[in-house]
Amino acid sequence: MVIAVAGLLAVGVVEVVAGSGPAGYLLGALGALVGVILLPMATQLGLLAGSFVFGLRVRHIVFGAMRALGSWTVGRVTITLRALPVTIGSEIGPWRKPVILRCWLAGLVSALTGIGIVVVSWLLADGPFGRGFVLAATPLMLYKLWPRRVPLATSTGWLLFGLPRMPEPKRTEFCAGPMAARAYEALREGDLDRAQAVTDELTAEHPELNTTVSCRVSMHEARGEYAQAVMMLLQHISAADIPPREMSYTLAGMAGLGFAAVEAGQLPADDLLPLSKKALDDAVKLGFPPFDLSGTRGLLALVEGDVDEAARLAAVGSDHNTSPLARADCYATLARAHMAQHDNAAAREALTKAEELAAWWPRVRETRARLQVS
Repeated sequence: MVIAVAGLLAVGVVEVVAGSGPAGYLLGALGALVGVILLPMATQLGLLAGSFVFGLRVRHIVFGAMRALGSWTVGRVTITLRALPVTIGSEIGPWRKPVILRCWLAGLVSALTGIGIVVVSWLLADGPFGRGFVLAATPLMLYKLWPRRVPLATSTGWLLFGLPRMPEPKRTEFCAGPMAARAYEALREGDLDRAQAVTDELTAEHPELNTTVSCRVSMHEARGEYAQAVMMLLQHISAADIPPREMSYTLAGMAGLGFAAVEAGQLPADDLLPLSKKALDDAVKLGFPPFDLSGTRGLLALVEGDVDEAARLAAVGSDHNTSPLARADCYATLARAHMAQHDNAAAREALTKAEELAAWWPRVRETRARLQVS
C-alpha cells in the first residue's frame, strides 16, 4: 500500500509539473499500473526463454492469478491458466551441468529483457501514459536487479550477482539440484524404484546435504512412512546448520508430515501436534508464504475435527498448489473431510481428481480403501 500511494503521488507530481491536468493524471496512473504488470511479466518471459535455450528444467508455468481455469501438460511442462491474467509464474531449476553457468545465462536473458522494456519506455515516453509507465517500470527493474532469494521466490539480480558468489556448502547444494530433480521427477511418475536409486546415488555422493535429506524424507513419505520421515527431519534440524530459507522449507515439510503421522496413528498426537504446529508457525516467520500452506492447514483442521475448515482449506490448496503430488494430497484431505461430513458423493468426486494426479500416493490409496468400506 505504501508503494502504491508513493507511486500515485509521484505520478501526480510529474503531471503537475507537465501541466497535463486531471485527465493526464489518470492516464499517468494507468500507465504506471500497466508498467507494474508488464515489466514482471516481461522479465519472467525472458527467464523462461533463457531456461529453455540453456537447458534448465521448467516444470510448471502459471499464467494469471486467482482461480484456476484449466491445466495442460506439454512434454514435461504443466501449463496452468488462471482467471486474472496479470502475472506469470514458473517453477525453474537446474537439470544438467554446468548448473551455475546455465542459471546465470537464463538470469542474464531475463535482465536484458526487462532492461530493454525500460529503455524502450524511456524513448517512447512522450505523454502522460508513457511517463507513468516509466515511473513504475524503472524502479521496479532496479528492485528486480537487487540480489534477493526468499522462499518460493528468486530475483533476477540474485541469479546475476548472488549465484556466482555463492559460498560453500550452498554451492554444492545448488549443484546437486539436477540429481534431486531427477528423483522428484521419478516420484511424480510413481516410479519409486527409480526415485530410490537416484536418492541412493545422491546419498552416496553427498550424505550431509539438505537436498539429500529432503529426497530421503520424500521417499519415506511416498511409502507412507510418516513417522520415519518426521524422525529424520527432527534429527537433521538438531544436527545441521540450516540457512533460514532452507529451514522454512524444512519446517513446512515437517509440519505436514507430523499431521499425516498423527492422522495415520503412527505417532502420538499429544506429543507431535504441538511440535508440528510450532514448525508451521516458524516456517511462516522465516518467510514461507502462508497461502501456500493451505493444504497443510487443511490437514491440521481435519486432524483436529474441524471438517468444514478442512474442506475449505483443502479446496484452496488443491486449486493453487503446483505440484501434482501436493494437489493429490489436498484432494485426499478434501475427500476425507467430505466423508466426515457424510457426503460420500462429493468425496468420490474429490478422490477421482486425486487419482488422476497420483493414484499410487499413500493417502490417496488409503482414502479409496476407506471410501469403499463406507
